[in-house]
Amino acid sequence: MHLLQSQKGFGRFLVAAIVAAVLGACATSREQPSAAASNASALPAQPAAPIAQAAKGKPRRSTVPPPTEASSKSTSGSILEQIHQADLEEIAIAKIAEEKASTREIRAYAEQLVADHTNANQTVVTTAKKLGVQLHDAATSREARRWSVHEKLVEQMMSSASGAEFDRLFLQHTSADHDKLIRALKQDREDANNDDIEALIDKILPILEQHRELAQILMKKERA
Repeated sequence: MHLLQSQKGFGRFLVAAIVAAVLGACATSREQPSAAASNASALPAQPAAPIAQAAKGKPRRSTVPPPTEASSKSTSGSILEQIHQADLEEIAIAKIAEEKASTREIRAYAEQLVADHTNANQTVVTTAKKLGVQLHDAATSREARRWSVHEKLVEQMMSSASGAEFDRLFLQHTSADHDKLIRALKQDREDANNDDIEALIDKILPILEQHRELAQILMKKERA
């Protein structure tokens, strides 16, 4: 009887030992992947700094090509041609006004236009020679032909007018043309990439603005 109980007790002990051994083995097998994962996560990450530094070290290429000498010269030539033709037209129209204007003030204004635009055109010609730009007459340039046609139409209209009507047409034309040229040159000033062209526009703009202001003052006086 005692022997049987001893055997049963030993059997229970043996079963418990086996169960404990099995559970311990399972726990160890479960811990191994997590330990491996822990070890893997503990490994230092490969630095990406060399790649970032290499990319950072490479200068970014601009997608906008710098202006070439040819394109700069073409832009300068277009601006010079525009001012040149405007000067020629204003001189021609003002010379008509010197003879046909009905008031002394408007004739004096016309004389000032001739003098100022003659001086301005001389500066334009000098700048064109310096930059190697050839200015054209009415027969050899589209810009010149356009200004020439406009000039002829204005001259015909003014030639048929007289007295107060001529004064009104002359002042309206002068004010409108100067306003148009001022706006164009302000835009050209922003687009220009040549110091001589920028200096020329800076010199001419105040004169044109004065001409426009005087024309507007004279128009108001004529209406009064």
